[in-house]
Amino acid sequence: MHIINTLTPVFLIIILGAVLKRTGFVTDQLLAGLNRLVYWVGLPVLLFYAVAVASYDFHSAGKTFIVVFIGMLGSIVVGYIAAFILKVPVVSIGTFVQGAFSGNLMYIGLPIIIYSFVGSSQSGRMENIAALVLGFIVPFYNIAAVIVLLASQHKIDRYIFGKIFRPLVTNPLFIACVAGLVYSATGFPIPLLLGRSFEAVGRMALPLALIAIGGTLAESQVAVIGSVPAFVCSLIKIAVTPLIGFVFAFLLHLGGGETRVALIYLACPTAVVSFVFAEQLKGDSKMAAAVVFISTVLSVFSLGIVLAIFR
Repeated sequence: MHIINTLTPVFLIIILGAVLKRTGFVTDQLLAGLNRLVYWVGLPVLLFYAVAVASYDFHSAGKTFIVVFIGMLGSIVVGYIAAFILKVPVVSIGTFVQGAFSGNLMYIGLPIIIYSFVGSSQSGRMENIAALVLGFIVPFYNIAAVIVLLASQHKIDRYIFGKIFRPLVTNPLFIACVAGLVYSATGFPIPLLLGRSFEAVGRMALPLALIAIGGTLAESQVAVIGSVPAFVCSLIKIAVTPLIGFVFAFLLHLGGGETRVALIYLACPTAVVSFVFAEQLKGDSKMAAAVVFISTVLSVFSLGIVLAIFR
């Protein structure tokens, strides 16, 4: 029942978002507005407040971050090997590799982590660790995505550092996490009226994020859903990546709660933003859309297994 009670609300809200988009209740303009609201306001406020009021266990958070980071690097390596074996066209290799490592941590991973610890004595501590890991890992995901997509286009040049640095310093989650750490270091408590405002905005962020991802998936045209590369890429993301994380969590003697946080992040489906990156950087947008769709469906099983093992 724990697995059902954790995963079902997340995917039901995603389905709701898809239904609202398909029926026209949510328009393209409203969907775009929801995505901007969640990305630039809702989630940053949620992370800032969680980090600003937290009592930190930097040792555990750091080890959790390392496991997620190594899982990302490992899936990049596996992605390139699989692309070579499958003879993926050169121009599509970057899209394939990006789909193999780029996880939907903000919109799916964080809600599942929060729901999975509800009622647990570890709830607050694990949410703080999840917030810290999310704030610092997302920029690395974005940087890696830019590098692999440009590499497949043979566009690694002297301007690459600007293309990498910009996503890092302008990422709202990274900024919110750093701002929360700075505020926490001052020792000043957050005034009650601001705290309640931050809590209210944070509570809206998660359901709106899930509705937004459902609407985004509903409007994606998955033209190559039956392609072998898209399916293999999805399996790497939702199966191989968490396995790599599990091995290193064991080697680093990561605690059960921290391992659950790391593996939920690593078992998440491919991020919807990977489709946007593929379009902007002239990758294979059709493959990107297929991987997002397939991995989202299959992630029900990968996330369920993680929750079953690490309860």
